[in-house]
Amino acid sequence: MGAIVPRAVDALDPDELLDRLDLDAVLGRIDLDSVLARIDLNELLARLDVDALMNRVDVDALIGRVDVNRLVTQVDVNGLVQQVDIDGLMNRVDVDALIGRVDVNHLVTQVDVNALVAQVDVNSMIGQVDVNSLVAQVDVDSMIGQVDVQMMVERVDLNDLMGRVDVAALTARAGIDQIVADATSGMASRTLDLARRQIIRIDLILMTVVARVLGRRSGARANEPDHGRTDDVVNPASAASRALWRPGALTAGPLARTVAFLIDSLAVSSSFSLGVAMGGFLLGLFTTRTIDQIDTRGTWWLAAFLGWWFVYLWLSVAAGGRTIGKGVVGLRVSGVDGDELSPGRSAVRTLALPFSLVFGLGLIPAVLGRRRQALHDLAAGSRVGVDWGPRPVSLPQPWARWTEVEPQPA
Repeated sequence: MGAIVPRAVDALDPDELLDRLDLDAVLGRIDLDSVLARIDLNELLARLDVDALMNRVDVDALIGRVDVNRLVTQVDVNGLVQQVDIDGLMNRVDVDALIGRVDVNHLVTQVDVNALVAQVDVNSMIGQVDVNSLVAQVDVDSMIGQVDVQMMVERVDLNDLMGRVDVAALTARAGIDQIVADATSGMASRTLDLARRQIIRIDLILMTVVARVLGRRSGARANEPDHGRTDDVVNPASAASRALWRPGALTAGPLARTVAFLIDSLAVSSSFSLGVAMGGFLLGLFTTRTIDQIDTRGTWWLAAFLGWWFVYLWLSVAAGGRTIGKGVVGLRVSGVDGDELSPGRSAVRTLALPFSLVFGLGLIPAVLGRRRQALHDLAAGSRVGVDWGPRPVSLPQPWARWTEVEPQPA
């Protein structure tokens, strides 16, 4: 038997045997999963000289005999990928060593990068990839060193690539519009706050000097609203270099109120003059009459001007608590209890204002009084506080400390 078997094997023609063998039927009868389960692949690979095997095989000739396109069309690539544990496979592969053995430049020249990018949903792919984890596993320096970046960029259609990117969504996620808006409004706010801060400093100096002369404590805490609320003054430890006050906690000084009144005077005079000029133009346009702005009836013009003053101050304070001038300087009118001033109290305050302006006597309590209220504020039960809107009123800490002194002993 030992002599017969070798002769029988030598007598067989493997090619003729394969031609007569129905491989599809044979494979159909074989349970490949069972066969693979019985084979120790690691031991097989350890006993197999892969390099020697590859040297004996004409790979080009083998590939030339295979219809690769037909093979690919017969394979369910998506199903194959779903069955493979990609994460486990990547963890077992030495990516750096694999990239080091591959001629990346030659591989890139063989691939139509534009066609590849056109088939990929870049936004979806980026959303599914853990970029940080991927970069951590790849030796980026080594990979970039092997790639001809210039050649790769030249092969990519950047216009088509940018056309596939949702730039609007990218901009929205980055918040560029908000950054630009904050930068623009922030610069204007900082400039305005700088001017307001200088006015407050001068007022604090004046009020501190007056308070020390009268033997009272001065500064920010002396100007706290007297309505039982002790949380209006804020000096947080987190802002070590600045003292902060909530809106309305710091009472306005004489300089701030004077600047606001001058701005209001300019606004009232300009708007009244513009209204008279526009009214005269429209009257002459639609009728044959004209307004004689220079005549002997000066009392009527004075009454109209004072009436416009009243409407301006009354409606501005009743509607928003501030006029144009007070808004620019950063002041706000409220009740002594911190509530909004009602239209009735606003009207009383406006009617009492001229009496405060007589020789300036009504303004003396705003400088010497404990609550810093002028005569028209006392009549209406109102006060004028420093209010910069959503931003706290801020001053350097040395100024705040200097304007806060202990009461003089009796």
